[in-house]
Amino acid sequence: MIRPLTIAHTSDVHLIDGDEGENVRVAFTRVVDAVIEHDADLFLIAGDLFDHNRIHGVVIDFVYAQLARVTCPTVIISGNHDNSEDDAVLARMNFGKAGRHVTLIDDAEGRVLEFPELHATVWGRCMENHHPAHRPMAGAPPRTRDLWHIGMAHGFYVDNWGADRSSLITPAEIADSGFDYLALGHVHCHRRMLHGETLACYAGAPVSYGRDETGCMAIAELNPGAPARVVEYAIGTRGELAAVSRTVDKIAAVG
Repeated sequence: MIRPLTIAHTSDVHLIDGDEGENVRVAFTRVVDAVIEHDADLFLIAGDLFDHNRIHGVVIDFVYAQLARVTCPTVIISGNHDNSEDDAVLARMNFGKAGRHVTLIDDAEGRVLEFPELHATVWGRCMENHHPAHRPMAGAPPRTRDLWHIGMAHGFYVDNWGADRSSLITPAEIADSGFDYLALGHVHCHRRMLHGETLACYAGAPVSYGRDETGCMAIAELNPGAPARVVEYAIGTRGELAAVSRTVDKIAAVG
C-alpha cells in the first residue's frame, strides 16, 4: 500500500562566493535544518542552487557538507543561473562526496528516478538554455504504477503561451502531467497553483529581495486518499540572516 510522504522543497538559493554570500549560506543551512526537523522523506532542490557557474572551492565544499547532513533521498535540477552549459558548476561537482542519497538530474530530455522505499517516482530535467523555445514541462511522463508521481521544473508560470518570457509553464501542462506534487523553481515568492489533480508550488527563495521580507521554503505532505497540502516555512529575513552571518564571522575570528 502507498505510504504517506513528506517533501522538503527549496529553490533559488543563489549561493555565491565571498563574504557577501555568507547570509545565503546561513539560509541554506537553515533549509537543511528544516529538512531534518521535519524528518522529510524527500528533499527537492528545483534549480538555481548557485547564483552562477563560476563558483569554485569553498562554497562547493560547503554544499557537500550540508547535503551530507541529510539522510533522505535528495534530487537536484539546474536552473537558469546554474544551467548545464560547458564547465557549469553542477557538472563539475561530485555529489558522491555528499553521499549516495544525492542525485543530480542532468538530462536535458528529462529523467525518472524511482524510490521504491518511498513508493514514489521523481521526474525532472536540467535546463540547458533559458530562452523562449525552452519548455520545462516538455516530456513529462505519465504515472508509473500505483506510486506517488512527483515532478520538478524550473520556469515561469503563465496563463497562456502568448507571454513574452522564457521557459514557460502553463496550467494545461500542469494539469496534463498528473503529478501529485510539482516542485517549481524560478519565481522567488511562495506561490501555489492547483490544476487538475496536480498541486504545483514555487517554494520561494530562502533569501528574500527586501531586507525585512522573509525568505522561505515549502514542506509538502502527501497522504493516500487526500489532496496534497503544502505549508510555507519561514527561513528568516535578509537582515536577520546578515546579522547571524556577522556573528558567525566574529566567533570564527575570536576562535
